Amino acid sequence: MPKTIAELRKQRDALAKKARNNLDENTGDFDPKLNDEIYAEIDRIDGQIKAEQQQLDLEARLQSEASDPDTPTGGQNSGGQQPSRPGDEVRAVVFDAYLRGGDAAVNRLPENVLSDYNRQVQAAQSTGVESEGGALVPTTFSGTLLQAMQDYGGVRSVGTVQQTASGEPIQWPTVDETAVIGEWLAENDTVTDQDVAFGTTSIGAHLASSKGVAVPFALLQDAGITNIEGMLNGLLAARLARLTNAAYTTGDGAGKPTGIVNGAGQGHTTAAGLVDSFTYDDFVELEHSVDPIYRRDGSWMFHDTSLKVAKKMKDGDGRPIWVPGISSEAPAEILNYGYTVNQDMAEPAANADSTLFGDMSKYMIRDVMNVTLFRFTDSAYTRKGQVGFLAMLRTDGKTIAANNAAIKKMTHAAA
Repeated sequence: MPKTIAELRKQRDALAKKARNNLDENTGDFDPKLNDEIYAEIDRIDGQIKAEQQQLDLEARLQSEASDPDTPTGGQNSGGQQPSRPGDEVRAVVFDAYLRGGDAAVNRLPENVLSDYNRQVQAAQSTGVESEGGALVPTTFSGTLLQAMQDYGGVRSVGTVQQTASGEPIQWPTVDETAVIGEWLAENDTVTDQDVAFGTTSIGAHLASSKGVAVPFALLQDAGITNIEGMLNGLLAARLARLTNAAYTTGDGAGKPTGIVNGAGQGHTTAAGLVDSFTYDDFVELEHSVDPIYRRDGSWMFHDTSLKVAKKMKDGDGRPIWVPGISSEAPAEILNYGYTVNQDMAEPAANADSTLFGDMSKYMIRDVMNVTLFRFTDSAYTRKGQVGFLAMLRTDGKTIAANNAAIKKMTHAAA
């Protein structure tokens, strides 16, 4: 009989504790092969837990929809959505009608729904849906789309996200006081003045587009497809997430954000010959290139290929530097720091900046309002039996730390 998720987690946690005990207790006769086998089994169990949880979530959503078919799309807590805010139920009904049939479908809604919706529009003008007169996007759509972008991992999941109501450039103050100290005073001595040297970093708002998504009429008209909103959310989030994360990682700032790699200081360069690999010492060097004040909240960022290398890496005593979380809720660590896998980071290669370390919260992501959704029914789509949808987001990103000291990068030697 298949094991439950609770049983799998219990098995996984027991293995993690066994690996930890092997590290802590066997100081003289540590067996690296045993830990490698344990970590491989933990990876297998973690994959099984994830698959089981996805299946349970799907079955719960289908059961909920089957038992309560009148629940408005977007108003239910399905597919990882957050519970709707007051008023979102009405907005979700209007929004679903708009997605399926545009303004004509909205105008056919019951009068009490439209009157409630109109009162909400007057009370809270937020993200608009233009092109045919529009409908107010419920917070369950726009907020969940941004959350889905974060769930893709990468920079948005660890940076600081600031949302603003308008798109004017923000002049963010920076200051580097690491070399400035106070002074000892004798009785009646005069205090020395030393002004703070403030700098500023400007964060603007670049326009990101999902590109058009064409949806067949039949799909929109099919009453059995209850979660049109969720389907569009997944498609649009994936496109915007891939686009923006690449820019948040390595963007040059020309019409797009300035990437976290570009804003990182030079921390360490691998020795000659290590053009597509790195060593335990390289990680230690990169770690200590960052001031301790930023190491307190430090973490790593790298491509999955680098993680695979790090998982096989041992310290001078033959101990793995990668350690799984002691429980299924605790994150795995490398040299006692967490890490983020970012597939837009460079893989280990000659001259590549493959690894970051430092306080990733010093990377600021600025979003202007929420995501704007457009619906198109012009002839280019109608002649193909389709309706077009397009999502746009105004956003920017930049490291907000003086002298690039908070985040450092490791560069591989030249070929």
